Amino acid sequence: MANYYAYTRTNYFGVKDEEKFRNIISSLVGENTFRVWKKDVDGKQKFGFGSECNILGKINPSAEDEEYYSDEWIQDLQAIVDEDDAIIITEVGYEKLCYLVGGVIVITSNSVTYGNIESLGLSLARDALKNPKFETQMHY
Repeated sequence: MANYYAYTRTNYFGVKDEEKFRNIISSLVGENTFRVWKKDVDGKQKFGFGSECNILGKINPSAEDEEYYSDEWIQDLQAIVDEDDAIIITEVGYEKLCYLVGGVIVITSNSVTYGNIESLGLSLARDALKNPKFETQMHY
């Protein structure tokens, strides 16, 4: 049996409150720690984060064991991202060559959108073949 390995990385984006942002990232659960990057872009401080793992959720401080939430961290990030910016979280992962995955979450102050590379590839193939019902198997 193969293990799943993932890498997660964001773009650089503006936040309303750096301390709240850092607290959100420190509450994330994954197999490794999450790093935060700070960069000056056109005179404004921008931040990014990433890790050599996927995001499992957010720590639940009231739980006695290691429970975590799956979506609350997304709402937390949505509350602190600048109104005119977007957080683009990209995850790539694999399990030997059984499958390769790539997913993206785009978080703005008023929306959250999800996508994945497999759906994009299938859509591009359907367009190229001019066959909206084209199907294929891309894993196992």
